[in-house]
Amino acid sequence: MDNIILCICTYKRNNKLIDCLLSIKKLKLLKKFNIKILILDNTINFSSKNIIKNLKKKIGFKIFLKNEKRRGVVFARNACLDFINKENPKYVGFIDDDCILDPSWLINTTKTINSLNADIVTGPQHYNKDNISKNKINYTKFFEKNYKKKFLQVNWAATNNVFFKYSIIKKSGLKFDENLNKFGMGEDQLFFLQLSKLGKKIYWSKKISVTETIHAHRLNLNWLIIRSYRLGILGNYIDRKIHGDLFGLLMNYMKSIYFFLKFVFILFLPFKKDYFISLNNNLFRAIGKFLGPILFKKIKFLK
Repeated sequence: MDNIILCICTYKRNNKLIDCLLSIKKLKLLKKFNIKILILDNTINFSSKNIIKNLKKKIGFKIFLKNEKRRGVVFARNACLDFINKENPKYVGFIDDDCILDPSWLINTTKTINSLNADIVTGPQHYNKDNISKNKINYTKFFEKNYKKKFLQVNWAATNNVFFKYSIIKKSGLKFDENLNKFGMGEDQLFFLQLSKLGKKIYWSKKISVTETIHAHRLNLNWLIIRSYRLGILGNYIDRKIHGDLFGLLMNYMKSIYFFLKFVFILFLPFKKDYFISLNNNLFRAIGKFLGPILFKKIKFLK
């Protein structure tokens, strides 16, 4: 049987974490694989320790529980990589602690890797709308990639839903970039862009899906504005890491102009449902990218 480690970084979401683990237990053809779960708790007081210990017997497969007291998702994910290096599995998956996996997730990840000769596979993130009223907008969806095709080769993946061959990490020795820890995002984009640059093939499949909870703070337009702005700032760093300082800086300013022109173009369009959302998203992304080279080191840690 193929050895697989699924990594879940968690921070003060114990109830959601339990739901996530129970969804893994319901995966189809689970017994055909040797599944191990690594839970990396990023709280100082190791808040999930007793809860997971009590849940282990109910889950029925091996669960490793580790604690990383240094706050930040980059430290947590790198601690996962350190653990994986000792286990040497065939495949590794990263999912978020509030994810519910589609029952066919495991079948479709392994099938897609084998049929397309892929190194890394990823897919869409859906949202559970039960906890929000109809008049609320889930601003998270404006940052998600959803394609019309069943399969598509892409150049990066998000760690809320990704599955890959461990050998590509073992050979590259790549880690998540600690300079992006304070942003609370972007580190997965850079990580997989770097693997793509090394020639690793990444495929998006419509059938590899997870469902996440919509968090209350992401129903606020201010959250979208702040995220767009910070994505612009960290985008400067990512461009320079991937393309070099000079060309990366040039690309950063070209993208800043692109987002600003999109903002201007939208201004003259007829009013539609997402009119103001698109305006804010493009304007603050443009501002963030323009100021990125100056503000990158000054940006504060995102809790």
